[in-house]
Amino acid sequence: MGGSPRVVVTTGQMLPGLDWAGELASLTDCWPYLGPTFLGATEQVLPDLKPWHTIATRARGELALLPGYIMDTPPVVDHEPRTYLGWQAPSGEEVCCGAEANTAISAQVDALGTEPFFPVLLLGSPLGYRTEIAYNFWTPTLMSAIVSKLVPAAFEAGIRCVVAPWISDRSGNQALVDALNAAGGHSAFWGYEDFMSLDADSWEGHLASLPLKKRQRIKGDVRRAEAAGLTIERADGEAIRPHIARIAELTCLNREKNGAGEEPAHIAGVLTALIDAGVDVRAYLGTKGGALVATCVVIRKQHRLFPKWAGFDYAAVGERSGIYFALVLDAPVRDAYAEGLRTVEFGAGAHRAKALRGCTPRAVTTSLVLADESLRLQAKQWLDAFGASRRVAFGDVPAPTELTLLSNTSSGGCCATG
Repeated sequence: MGGSPRVVVTTGQMLPGLDWAGELASLTDCWPYLGPTFLGATEQVLPDLKPWHTIATRARGELALLPGYIMDTPPVVDHEPRTYLGWQAPSGEEVCCGAEANTAISAQVDALGTEPFFPVLLLGSPLGYRTEIAYNFWTPTLMSAIVSKLVPAAFEAGIRCVVAPWISDRSGNQALVDALNAAGGHSAFWGYEDFMSLDADSWEGHLASLPLKKRQRIKGDVRRAEAAGLTIERADGEAIRPHIARIAELTCLNREKNGAGEEPAHIAGVLTALIDAGVDVRAYLGTKGGALVATCVVIRKQHRLFPKWAGFDYAAVGERSGIYFALVLDAPVRDAYAEGLRTVEFGAGAHRAKALRGCTPRAVTTSLVLADESLRLQAKQWLDAFGASRRVAFGDVPAPTELTLLSNTSSGGCCATG
């Protein structure tokens, strides 16, 4: 008999047993943050997360993975479902790149307590800031098949809220948003991530193709970094190990400055695990006076380059030295052109400044589904208000007089390269 092989979806699973070589071969085009190597490292450094992955299989070797993690108690704000409804944490922590919460809405969400939201199932990569399905086969109903099995199973398991915080506007992902909406959820704008398509024949050709003002900005970044006395070198793989502790320290200095809750042990643990697994990891190291004062860690997977962690000692380099762009944008793009790669994926953070240097944006969407159907309409209104405030923060619409915005500096954001 003919016909397509049957898709089998299972929920509440552990990670599939793929090593990095297996990911390169069978999950070729998926983001490194969504594969078993990066996620396995995440599970090691964040042991309080409970893996609850959804896996779809079809024929031999055909796999689709939607990562998920259960959290029983309120986590850091970027993983906290109430954040995306406009709730302000008592600690004052802010969601990445965000606007301050509306105090009235925050109080209303807070008054509900934690019961409607926890345990929560966060879909995606918690330290990769990405909600997406990694797959090596496709059917028009793949996303809906996964979500229509996942959401009821999650609620049956006692989960009160399913949140998919970071769904980027890439091919196929609208089907994931639509499936979550069809399952009783609602979706709203979160922000932008930025990427650069390498369409020129070389770095020099790339510069020449840019409008004059963008070209001048890039050259100015490099001049300012040189004037600041910074020397940039690249270390690959094993050569990164001696610098891991300092890389983690600088990255967390940068993220703490911008309101994120990642800890040095998280970054050091994941970076060590990636090197152990043989992942193509590079680190751009900026030194001044013999001291390591700026770093950018980049992952290469097939034809794409992924700047992931950036960190700076601003006391040593200053706030407007140009080092961020020289280290995070220019150096990786130069190398990507030299290696014949197709795309550099910069992620979220410093969106406007990246756009001024030739990057292209993708919108990112947050979806949220509550088990308590009586709260869904109110949650929709809160999520829409949060999305509207994010559009103000990203400069899409003017700010209302009553809305206070966080600053958007040229030094990047808390998930500036993630």
